[in-house]
Amino acid sequence: MSTPHSTRFEELLPAYALGALDGDDLRELEEHLAGGCEECRPQLALWEGDLEELAATIEPVQPSEVTRTRVLRLAGAGGAAAPAPAPLPATVRTPAWMKIAALLLLALAVWGLAGQARMAREVHALAEERDRLSRQVETLSQEVGRIRSESQRAELALSVLAAPGVQSVALAGLGPTPQAAGRTYVNPRSGDALFYAFGLPTLPEDKTYELWFFAGGKPVAAGTFGVDPRGTGSVRVERRIDPAQIQAWAVTIEPAGGLPQPSGAVVLKG
Repeated sequence: MSTPHSTRFEELLPAYALGALDGDDLRELEEHLAGGCEECRPQLALWEGDLEELAATIEPVQPSEVTRTRVLRLAGAGGAAAPAPAPLPATVRTPAWMKIAALLLLALAVWGLAGQARMAREVHALAEERDRLSRQVETLSQEVGRIRSESQRAELALSVLAAPGVQSVALAGLGPTPQAAGRTYVNPRSGDALFYAFGLPTLPEDKTYELWFFAGGKPVAAGTFGVDPRGTGSVRVERRIDPAQIQAWAVTIEPAGGLPQPSGAVVLKG
């Protein structure tokens, strides 16, 4: 059973390609490679190809006269008179330690790039987490705003419903909505009113319900409202009205946004 892939094996590949890996690291990596890792095998091939290409590009070095003399002296030290050496070629191969040093420098550079890639992935992940938290905070802020708005509406409604001497007027369904009903609560001290509708059908987007009260024989617009899937809607009237001057309440269907005078069908009246 092969060892699962991890970034640790990726970090060992450069040293393995250089032949500089030993001990447990060498054993574990070879077992991992023998398991046919589909990620490490291509990376190792790239490493080996890069290292071979680098070794082929290293220019041969012309030995100095001092080095040449020492080589000749060492070659003749063991015997009497050494035969005249054949002329050395104009160039000799680069010492192995120089190649290894160059390859190690390349390995360090690639390790640095790999580290940068990992850091880039971590930065990207942190940025995504930041964005997720930002969206979550925005959602929570909207929820807090909604709850605060609902709390304010409830507080205003309570100020009307709990007012001493509050007056209640029932509205009955008319025409196509005989099952609908409504009720208006008026605070006689402040003149504020609160209206609730029940059982009204939902309307198209270009239509709205509009509440009216009649004073001095004339209709006065008191606000527009929509209804939820249960047919429930509400309007708060802040006109400082005098309940004694109101003869009736009504709800009509009007164009979206409402009108200053009623024009549509009356669905509630009381």
